[in-house]
Amino acid sequence: MIVTLAGHVDHGKTAIVHALTGTNTDRLKEEQERGLTIDLGFAYATMADQRIGFVDVPGHHRFIHNMIAGVATQQHALLVIAADDGIMPQTIEHAQILQLLGITSGTIALNKVDLVSTDDLQARRDEIASFQDDGFLQKASVFELAAPNGLGIEALRTHLIDESRHYSKRDSDRPFRMAIDRSFSLRGVGTVVTGTVSSGVVNVGDDLHLTSTEGRVRVRNLNVQGLDADIGKLGDRCSLNITGEADNRAERGDWLLATDSVLPVSNVNVKLSVLHDFPRKIRHWAPVHVYHLTDHSEAQVALLESNSISPGEEQLAELRCDEAMHFKAGDRLLLRDRDLSRTLGGATVLGIVDESIARRRNATNVKFLHALANDVIESHFIASIQEHVRNGLVNKDAFARFSLCTQAELQKNLDSESIEQTSEYALGTQLFQDATKSVFDALRAFHKQHPTRPGMSLDELNREIPMRHSIVGFTLDRLVEKKQVNHVAGQYALLDHHPQKPLYDKALLERIRPMLDSPQPTSLGDVAKQLSMPFAQIEKALRPMVAANALVQITKNRYLLPTRVNELEELATNLASNAPFTVKEFRDASGLGRNMVIDVLEYFDKQRITQRQGDTRVMLTRR
Repeated sequence: MIVTLAGHVDHGKTAIVHALTGTNTDRLKEEQERGLTIDLGFAYATMADQRIGFVDVPGHHRFIHNMIAGVATQQHALLVIAADDGIMPQTIEHAQILQLLGITSGTIALNKVDLVSTDDLQARRDEIASFQDDGFLQKASVFELAAPNGLGIEALRTHLIDESRHYSKRDSDRPFRMAIDRSFSLRGVGTVVTGTVSSGVVNVGDDLHLTSTEGRVRVRNLNVQGLDADIGKLGDRCSLNITGEADNRAERGDWLLATDSVLPVSNVNVKLSVLHDFPRKIRHWAPVHVYHLTDHSEAQVALLESNSISPGEEQLAELRCDEAMHFKAGDRLLLRDRDLSRTLGGATVLGIVDESIARRRNATNVKFLHALANDVIESHFIASIQEHVRNGLVNKDAFARFSLCTQAELQKNLDSESIEQTSEYALGTQLFQDATKSVFDALRAFHKQHPTRPGMSLDELNREIPMRHSIVGFTLDRLVEKKQVNHVAGQYALLDHHPQKPLYDKALLERIRPMLDSPQPTSLGDVAKQLSMPFAQIEKALRPMVAANALVQITKNRYLLPTRVNELEELATNLASNAPFTVKEFRDASGLGRNMVIDVLEYFDKQRITQRQGDTRVMLTRR
């Protein structure tokens, strides 16, 4: 069991740990000289048959960020209150932080009882009883101590041993992750990082992702609760000796993650809760500090249900962080006001913000987030996929990473008649059916109005159909795959549509053909110059050629023959058969100039033939 101490400065947290373990957790020279805890301190002891660890946190308000870094959900709290001071501002704030971050069990230590009179001691007892009326410490045992003299220490020790024996530490089959709270280098050993395991297990020899370097490190050795071990589990305090490229760059705020669960995000939906004693309302777009275990970022709070939230209230919101962070579904966050430098409340992470929704304060999105909150709060992270697909298109890989589940677990929840899916995406069947009807209606009306046109482009369908573009694109891909809609040269059409041949100047096309059927096709501006025709005139003459599929318009000033477009698409398919390809690889293979290559690839992206992923592209369709 790990015990996190909390409480106001100079109330005796460090002295209590020393009395229990014999270890002085003030390891810094400045701490020892000033008698003031500045950073996190750690101590471990075997008591009876139980191995118990202690995290000593700073009590001074200036070091609240260090205090927050020492708190993890799978811990037992020991709130220390000095009898000569009583409950002080940091006593209250520390207790609030513990509760907001998900601590559910705790003990209260009334220290320095030898310094007060009998009447003052009784007053403190009454004060603590009133303090316990609300919060996670309602049923907490209270022990009266004088740590330096050893008074009450044995009774507290016996209590903690009993708590440890009955402490329920859940097993976790979710992927491993650990927020680093300390990093240092030892001669002959290398880089050592410490933290509390947030999920999963870690073994000696595991390869992990270190967020500060975006690279892999290997666990060379492992220490759990101060003892050498082969495995660390959920809730354990671990020291990991890691090795890898730039492993010495690890620092507090970094994460060690299973390599298949890496997904940094900046904007998340949350259930926001404001403390009842916060002195003012929180306004829409309020600036805040966000603390995620040992990590931190400045952010803005975008409220989703009103323009403000009062103390003691809850509301759905978006956190839009300045820095990408490693949030996961169900994580507990701490929010502090940027102006007042005090804790304003907490938040539970629900999901990644869907940026494709233009108006996220609408009733449909708010209803979805309320339903999602119920799943997340009950820890039904994987099952929440059902809510997601009813609301919109879901990237299955991103969902698995964010929910910390395996692809196999996710697939069990997706194999349903109520879900339409591909290897990459999933969408609720009702949304898919609605989108399918909209596509068919739009194509039917378009064919009637434009009988000579081969079909509609993706842009035209997106303008016509009042649904999210991601849903329309997914639906079109599925309809093409199911052979219910034709897709040729970027145009979508119903199967029974046979475009009427539009009239165009065939002689002009024959004059233009050699200019386009060349290793470096001529731009329309140069074609106009070579033919001594005004640009507007030749542009108008080419429109029916495009409608008749005699030419393909790549950009406003770039046209290609259909055979050349097919050749380039086949080239892209071959390049992508082994791995995603770059602009340079496509340029070298095609022999085209860079500007022409960029135009062609952006056309392919637009027509959903390829998809850009950073500096590379993958194929979306095969024909």
